[in-house]
Amino acid sequence: MARDSVVKAEILCHASKKTDVLATLEKAGSIHLIDMSAVDNAPFSPVEGVDRSSLHSLATSLEKIIPFLQDISPLKKQPKAAAVTVDELSGMIQNSEIEKTAFRAASISDELITLKSKAEDIQRKIDFIQEWSDFPLRFDQISGDRPFTIRAGHISSREGFLPLEKLEKENDLFHVVELGSDKALVTWHSNCESEIVTGLTEAGFVTADFAGYSLTPAEELSKLNKSFSDIQNRINQLSSEADIFCTKLPELKALSDAVGLQTLHQEAATSGRASVSSLLLHLWLREEDVNSLKASLEKLGEVDVSLVEPDEDDVPPVFLSESATLDPYLMLTDMYGRPEGADPDPTPLMAPFYVVFFGICIGDAGYGLALAAGSAIGWYLTKKNQGNTRLFRLMFQGGLASIFWGILLGGWFGMSFDTLPRLLQDAAMPLNKLVPGYTRGVSDGFALSQQFLYLTLGFGLVQLAWGIIANLQKRLRAGEGMFAIVDQTGWMLALVGLFPWLFNHYLLDGALYTIGSIWDSVFLGMLGVGAVLIFVMGGKEAEGIGGKAGLGAYACYGIVNLLGDVLSYSRLFALALSSAIIASVINEIAGMLKDVPVVGIVLTVLVLVAGHLFNLATAALSGFIHTARLQFVEFFSKFYDGTGVSFKVFRYEPRYIRIKR
Repeated sequence: MARDSVVKAEILCHASKKTDVLATLEKAGSIHLIDMSAVDNAPFSPVEGVDRSSLHSLATSLEKIIPFLQDISPLKKQPKAAAVTVDELSGMIQNSEIEKTAFRAASISDELITLKSKAEDIQRKIDFIQEWSDFPLRFDQISGDRPFTIRAGHISSREGFLPLEKLEKENDLFHVVELGSDKALVTWHSNCESEIVTGLTEAGFVTADFAGYSLTPAEELSKLNKSFSDIQNRINQLSSEADIFCTKLPELKALSDAVGLQTLHQEAATSGRASVSSLLLHLWLREEDVNSLKASLEKLGEVDVSLVEPDEDDVPPVFLSESATLDPYLMLTDMYGRPEGADPDPTPLMAPFYVVFFGICIGDAGYGLALAAGSAIGWYLTKKNQGNTRLFRLMFQGGLASIFWGILLGGWFGMSFDTLPRLLQDAAMPLNKLVPGYTRGVSDGFALSQQFLYLTLGFGLVQLAWGIIANLQKRLRAGEGMFAIVDQTGWMLALVGLFPWLFNHYLLDGALYTIGSIWDSVFLGMLGVGAVLIFVMGGKEAEGIGGKAGLGAYACYGIVNLLGDVLSYSRLFALALSSAIIASVINEIAGMLKDVPVVGIVLTVLVLVAGHLFNLATAALSGFIHTARLQFVEFFSKFYDGTGVSFKVFRYEPRYIRIKR
């Protein structure tokens, strides 16, 4: 549960061993390659860019055809890919037959896309011409040549013919022919052009566009149907060929990952330096992995591995090793950033608080059981497919915490506390009895809500105090000595002095101690001493009395920020309360539906299942986000910078197949 020690190593090998060395490094899965391509004082020359055009072309084809074949495959559920070794995966690149299949399938995919687009365009033209099947002329006879203009078009309604007929009666140089219920053929002499165009517009006449058509409707339809039939036949022919390729889908997926592995190796090679006959690589690795890596590489022959001193400007990447219990929380640490310098590993400091707070946000034992069960299934399936199980393991622990808090809160799928079995009511008594004057059956719900709110604020005080202690440890490791002790003591005194006094006076009505007693003086005295220490230490680096006073006063203002930080933890109470209210509302709605004739029971079950699943999903999402926010904003800000460099393991993560490591 700490930051592992990393060292810098140098690998020098003969050029003929490059492929084997890179394969060995990838198999090890424990090294972080250093990019030497832009280092001026490195020996040898930067590795020239490898011609990856053919590999890129193959990768592009595979990216295109795998989804294409999956869509048309008669097997809706593809068989699971067999696990292969890295050597077997690398060997697939040499399979010329499967490469030919990939390029042919890509060609078919491109041609099918083009043909289907043409078929759709022709079908639109067929639909258009069929609409004008009663047109009495050849389409090329429609013209605007002087002195006569001929147009065909649509009328918006049957009543639209009346203005056209009126226009025909008023003008001897205009004639209209009805073509069905909403189409017309019109012609007019150029002497009345302006008047006719205005009349057609007012009548709602919309001219049809026959550009590109020259034959009669029947002849055009015959030609279009012939083209459509030819294209459809070609589509059917290509689809039949593509169906055969569907049987090659597992091999094509494996080839895609083989190309990905090969590309990774080629990119890795360009991060080193090379001479005519040698390749030089620099890398970071854990100190404990040095001997095993040396042993693996020296077996290859003509490979030298040695440790080197880091350069002054080198920033070692951070490798964090956590126990199985804490490992899921590394995903949260990585969201914020790896530790840097004197930063501690924040994962073990954060994890207990995170799981407790997440459980509070859901606050229902029934939901916790469902979440733990669903996460366990997802964990199992993901692990079986060699995926990253961290999220499912984190949700599983959160589900267990939700069960714990749900039992204490009496939360079971939003059911009323009074309707729970006596055993479940008794399990909630320890927390209920924290409310002064609580007795079974005579509980004051608002008082219980207040008590739970204060409990979440208390958790906030504990975590912030833990952050101050963590910061003290960090500063002591950085060599700040007494300055760190005095400064952090000031913050601890301010925290411990302010909040008990504040809560007792304004929230608890003297429940902690008698208001006006000696304890008031004790807590206010602690707050005063803490403020003085913060003021002094805040201004110690400034020059002049004015500067010291200004920076000191600004540092003291941080005490107000502490108040805001503690109040932020009330979101735990709010999320638990909202989840419980929504759950109870779902139960009430379902209860009202059970009396509906015939389908009442079915509707009730649907509302209960869908409603509670939705509520659980939103509660889990809210719990994940808001609990993470408390860690990142309120907790980490007290002691953690998180500006370190992540240890990027040189390893290929397959997309389609499973690799036997």
